[in-house]
Amino acid sequence: MRIVFNVLKVGLGNNGGSKTLVRCAEILKELGNDVVIASQGNNYTWNKIKVPIVSSLPKADVVVATGFGSVKSTVQSSIPKKFYYIRGFEIWRASEKQLLNSFKSLRCIVNSEWLYPCDIPVVGREDVVGGLFHTKHKTKRHDDVVYIAHRLGVRCVMLNRDIKNPKPGELSKFYNSIKVWISPSELEGLHNCPMEASLCGCGLVATDHAKGGTLDYAIHEETCLRYESRDLDMATSYVEKLLRDNSEREKLQSDIKKVFYNKIGSKMYNMTKMAGILQS
Repeated sequence: MRIVFNVLKVGLGNNGGSKTLVRCAEILKELGNDVVIASQGNNYTWNKIKVPIVSSLPKADVVVATGFGSVKSTVQSSIPKKFYYIRGFEIWRASEKQLLNSFKSLRCIVNSEWLYPCDIPVVGREDVVGGLFHTKHKTKRHDDVVYIAHRLGVRCVMLNRDIKNPKPGELSKFYNSIKVWISPSELEGLHNCPMEASLCGCGLVATDHAKGGTLDYAIHEETCLRYESRDLDMATSYVEKLLRDNSEREKLQSDIKKVFYNKIGSKMYNMTKMAGILQS
């Protein structure tokens, strides 16, 4: 089966969404499919992409739109099977009405239910909190992480601020310097950073916002501590609790791994499922 991931007018860059997309394409190739990415440019430099990149939609069995910008060209293409791999709710690109209409135009695959490593012990880590630094969209709420750290008088380190474009080993080392990861973002697909941090031993404190991207795996008092959206007093108290209570943090971190394995699954497992959907 020849599959083309349509990234036209979406773009490839050094970000979590592109990283996920590239890895999905590579795994589908490993499963025996002929996979290409159609993109007008490539600013992704985190690692070498192991599938071909072409500048326009080639002949294929399946075309997969990867963002709002690529829906129109996907719908208009002559490729027989057309899908939309929805990885987030892109209100920064289009209105909610436009997005919902775009979902109706194609068969959709989502990476989070709300849309339709390392094993280094955390005991002995310094009191450091971490989060994702992102200034482009206010919904990322990175200022909340800084605010909480300041209130508690602990060091705060942030991905994309203190470390940029890390290689896999550097990223693991970064996560393993953190005791508690804070996820205040209010608009994600399946939020990767909290998952990566948890797999590297961080306790997780996350917003309960319905579109925060963590609802698939972040279960209050089972795999993390969830605070009411924008309630920074509650968030601060939860972060302080996990900084002080090693046993609680270890239990939550251990249980969230089980959820990843049993519910989220490996990329190979998920791409096998996707291949089955694309063939249907």
